[in-house]
Amino acid sequence: MRPSTALAFLTAAFATGCSHLPSGGLQDAINALTPVEPVAAAPLVLPPAPRPTARVGDTFVFGAASVRRVEAVSRAALTWSTTDGQRLRTGRDFFTPVLEQTLPDRRITSQLSGQPADLWPLSVGKKVTFNELRSTTFTTFNRTVQTPLRWECEVVDARVSQVPAGDFETFHVRCKSYRQDFFLQLQTITWDYAPSLGHYVRRTWYERGRPRQSQLAAALPGALATAPRVAATLERLQQMQP
Repeated sequence: MRPSTALAFLTAAFATGCSHLPSGGLQDAINALTPVEPVAAAPLVLPPAPRPTARVGDTFVFGAASVRRVEAVSRAALTWSTTDGQRLRTGRDFFTPVLEQTLPDRRITSQLSGQPADLWPLSVGKKVTFNELRSTTFTTFNRTVQTPLRWECEVVDARVSQVPAGDFETFHVRCKSYRQDFFLQLQTITWDYAPSLGHYVRRTWYERGRPRQSQLAAALPGALATAPRVAATLERLQQMQP
């Protein structure tokens, strides 16, 4: 790979938050940014899944301690609170990027264009493309970097997904991001979406030099997600850890 090409790849990846790349060649970098996906077992046929309706209070626990709770619902966005005190604003579609997030060293906001909601109702083979303009403000330097991205999402297949919360019939959705002035994909993220829950039960992505995944351990609808019940759920999950 020519030095100029390598530099362009590293610059584009850093600007979109994928700063941890392998030390090998170009193909190693491409492979690293593509998470290892669980292999689907026997083919599964599911009816098309409509866009879900979120409710304030709906709570999802991933792993043994990561809690995400719906705090507000509007026509275009959801506001979430997390275990570590963060508040996130997302679109209504689970596969779109976070719209607003504040981290210790930076603040990220995104504007989406196109029609990502056209992926609904989910059915195998359905595809959608949309654009993101991501603005990252680094608080230490008071500098903002804008990154234009193109996202390509596809419903790959239907499968049974086994996670700590149980076995779910899911649609496997895969999204790839591309910088609009660069020909290589920057990241691949996948979701196993369970129509019965109206939420995903598994997400895979690339972070800190290796593939990562997050699996659902518990889901509580808003009416049942009281503070004592959530605390009891977390205690039970932590006791189950080896």
